[in-house]
Amino acid sequence: MVFGCLRVMQVESEYLPLYKNHGIRLTTWSPLAFGVLTGKYNSGVPPDSIFALENYKNLSSQSLVDDVLKKVRKLQRIADELDVPMFQLAIAWCAANCHTLPG
Repeated sequence: MVFGCLRVMQVESEYLPLYKNHGIRLTTWSPLAFGVLTGKYNSGVPPDSIFALENYKNLSSQSLVDDVLKKVRKLQRIADELDVPMFQLAIAWCAANCHTLPG
């Protein structure tokens, strides 16, 4: 989606030959992006969240930047138009993509 190593375009088009030619599927690890796709971080990093832990602070400083939150807000508009919570939109995308496996 908007977080992590793989982007939607890679999953849906660039890796298509791997799926077709080699039968490879992806395991979707953290489909809610550690809570980012739930709106949990829209107002910053909550003290009781995973990104508040010392081992994850570096990840949060790289990933929870304005650019990511802008993308999440765009996804929120799509979820609002569909009248579903954002987390449900993220899970539905994973479930609908025949090349992913839940992780």
